Amino acid sequence: MPDTYIISLFSIDGTEITEHNRKFSNSPIINASPVELDAGINKRYIKKNKESYSLSFYYLPNASNKSVDGRAARDFLKSVALTPGKKNIKIKLSPVDPIQDIYVYVTGYSETLIKREVDNECAYYDVSINFEEA
Repeated sequence: MPDTYIISLFSIDGTEITEHNRKFSNSPIINASPVELDAGINKRYIKKNKESYSLSFYYLPNASNKSVDGRAARDFLKSVALTPGKKNIKIKLSPVDPIQDIYVYVTGYSETLIKREVDNECAYYDVSINFEEA
């Protein structure tokens, strides 16, 4: 069960993602093409700008019950990356900001196994997942 005292920054298809050593970044993807006008002047025609979003985690457990807040962890992120199609993400950067509701596609996923604990059946990973606005 998620801890209600931690502000949810990121959810994918309604499932809140853990805050466990998470880094979030976003950047614009500018889709522009040059256009030459009749007067011989070159200008850039900017079509639709999109955003790319990136989440990276350090020492992320595979199971949600092993994360610091009980929210979805590596196993969920891997299943999201392996499932094709459009995803709905919700982002809230601070308690006073409104929730951003965005449709995205997964553009990249990588993971590195850091440690495997046999006694409690938990594995820890460095995970990175990237999204691009649909």
